[in-house]
Amino acid sequence: MSDDKPRIPRRKPPQAQQPARSHQPLIETMGPPISSVLWSASVVVQTLEILTVEVVDGEIRWLKPIHADSLRVGLPISGKPGEVVVGVMSWFPLTPRVAHSTSWRYEEGRVILTYIVVVEPPESLAPNSLVVIPVVRANIARGEAMAPPTAIDVNAVLEHALRHLAWLVKDDATIAAALPDWLAVLSAYTPEPFRALG
Repeated sequence: MSDDKPRIPRRKPPQAQQPARSHQPLIETMGPPISSVLWSASVVVQTLEILTVEVVDGEIRWLKPIHADSLRVGLPISGKPGEVVVGVMSWFPLTPRVAHSTSWRYEEGRVILTYIVVVEPPESLAPNSLVVIPVVRANIARGEAMAPPTAIDVNAVLEHALRHLAWLVKDDATIAAALPDWLAVLSAYTPEPFRALG
């Protein structure tokens, strides 16, 4: 026999209300959003772009990241660019012979400082790290008298870096002594000093 009476849902016993908690102590502990902090000792101040090259059988080759257009790392405010660049070489590991800044550019709200690093050809590379590709010649990205180029391809940055290196081996005795086997391969490059690319 069915009971046609409507069922009244059972009420849960009342629970004691929790006192309202303030988030203020947590906010004070964490501090304001990083986007509103004007300065911090640990904030990266700019990006270092590292173009790693080697010479094998008279051919310049680029050790390029497999999954990126170029190798980039942040420069902490406490870091020295040249030391950071040389330190990065130990990740792969690679033995640097010369590390030199060659250009800088402004891209997407940040300064990118480019270094060319000449390394000893490695016996092997870690899987999924760097790929070795032949360097191809490229046109230099040129802007206007008062404006940077509208676009700068990494191949153009590498071209300029090698022209800068061609200038260094003729102008800097220390670089020339470190790269005696590069004189012939760099002879095809028109020497250029450091310049801004935008």
